[in-house]
Amino acid sequence: MLSAFTEKKTALEETQFFCLENIKQMQAQLDTFQKLGESAADRKILVDRFKKTRVAFKRFEFILEYFDSNRYPFFNGVNAVEMDEGFVMPNAKPEGLQVIESELYNDSLDLNRIIYLTKQLKYRTLSFYLLLRDAQLRDVYIFEAIRFHLIRMEAMSLVAFDSPDVRNNIEELISSFKAFKTIFSFYKDDKNAIVQQALNLKVQQAITYLSTKNFNNLDRLFFIKNYLQPVTKDVTAYQKQSSIPYLEETGKIFRAVNLKAKTIYDTDFLNNKFYAQDKYYKENPLYTAIGKKLFYDKRMSADGTMSCASCHQPANFFADKLPTAITNKAGDFQKRNTPSLLNASLQAGYFYDMSAITLENQIDHVMSNVQEFNHAYDSFLVRLKADTQYVRLFSQAFPEYKNQAIAISTINICLADFERRMVLLNSPFDKYMRGQTSVIDPSVKRGFNLFMGKAQCGACHFAPTFFGTVPPFYGVTESEVLGITKIFDTIHPILDDDIGRFKNFEMDQFKFAMKTSTVRNAELTAPYMHNGGFKTLEEVIEFYNQGGGAGLGLDIPNQTLVADKLNLTKQNKKDIISFIKSLTDTSGLSRFAMED
Repeated sequence: MLSAFTEKKTALEETQFFCLENIKQMQAQLDTFQKLGESAADRKILVDRFKKTRVAFKRFEFILEYFDSNRYPFFNGVNAVEMDEGFVMPNAKPEGLQVIESELYNDSLDLNRIIYLTKQLKYRTLSFYLLLRDAQLRDVYIFEAIRFHLIRMEAMSLVAFDSPDVRNNIEELISSFKAFKTIFSFYKDDKNAIVQQALNLKVQQAITYLSTKNFNNLDRLFFIKNYLQPVTKDVTAYQKQSSIPYLEETGKIFRAVNLKAKTIYDTDFLNNKFYAQDKYYKENPLYTAIGKKLFYDKRMSADGTMSCASCHQPANFFADKLPTAITNKAGDFQKRNTPSLLNASLQAGYFYDMSAITLENQIDHVMSNVQEFNHAYDSFLVRLKADTQYVRLFSQAFPEYKNQAIAISTINICLADFERRMVLLNSPFDKYMRGQTSVIDPSVKRGFNLFMGKAQCGACHFAPTFFGTVPPFYGVTESEVLGITKIFDTIHPILDDDIGRFKNFEMDQFKFAMKTSTVRNAELTAPYMHNGGFKTLEEVIEFYNQGGGAGLGLDIPNQTLVADKLNLTKQNKKDIISFIKSLTDTSGLSRFAMED
């Protein structure tokens, strides 16, 4: 009789309770794992229990990462110094599941270290439990958290990004899907019954498919097209049918990801204004027009010999095809290669050492560089103010500035706005992933599966930008230590002496660290690496196949690239290059060239 009067929980309350119970289950797994460590269990037993712990974590990871992203790195962050929106947090020491995993696979098993890390994680888990227990959740948080986690699945989980040694990603994917299926059952009502039934079917089909696969034989491209994309589509429909709005619709949030995009390969999936110095600047066609004019104006440089286009040449896909960039002195060259500007705005860091965090800030560096424009803004402003055409254009574009329309900030806004237009996402692979074409070359398909699987390229070059811009929120761009050699030489390799990010942050972890560039349009922008020392894609792939500099025998204790050989076959290498070439897109390139 009492149960008849018990108030039924809402779907949101059911979901919150479900997540809290799963946090308890992970805590129980951590307790058992700690006891095994304290009893000096052998490595195999510890690894088996660790797998169970990770599977338990995957049942509530989606809400943790979305609801408390600042806490997430302490659970499952990379085994490196953490970054926060481009800023280094030098006191943040790596901890969590990825760090424990690396300890489990060390040659020498340090049980005391593993027990210490496990205790840390238990405290973090309890802390999040208490936070979530008292949290004021909303339905929109649940659905958006699931959507972001589906992005994580596609861009990170398929490549086993957060579990590079255990590689138990199939069971972990299944764990997440089962959690989603349970949550969807809480939201079932007459209004969305048909949509919910279709969604449950899609989720179950995904689970069934994954149950027959392992890390090595999973057809990732097939899985994305036939399971992940349909599930994402139905979750979107389910959310709409349930009248649950997106947070953007409230006008109180601005983020890189557009959750209304049908796939992560849609041209509107990422909003590159998110990476601007002022995320809320109002777009104006005049900004683009002025930026284009400035881009080709050699008066940008003090001696009038260089413009942005001197290095970022339209005929060479906004790179220059030279090993390293030219300087303002004939016959002299800079230390680093000129990257293409195509799609450059889809990242949160600029220059190989990431010394600039926005396109606007990047312009300041070029202007003051003694090898490049070597120009003080004050004198450049005098030049522009003496040009009646520039005065008219800037006055029209920035009327609120009145007689101060030509200024450092407005110059940078216009140049960055023009460069922000150079987004080309209509490659053959993009069109296939969006369903605009139905056929893909078998070599490209094999190459994608290798890129995201055996070769582990996708663990640093994240889909869909294939930069180091990190899913699922795409707010931070990573750097890596690869042990890059002066030239491609597997017999007598010599480590390149460019210290990379260490110049800006004198921390051992950043010595030789370079930003992860995109492989989009890489077919067109040889030579490669920060020093231009690799002439072909074949050389690049072989360098990775050898395990980078450390794999070639160089002493690089902080190398982030796994030093183990990949053991790629000749056909494997050809297929990966076929995939990279399928990301080539020069459509509309003429829009950015200087008019005659």
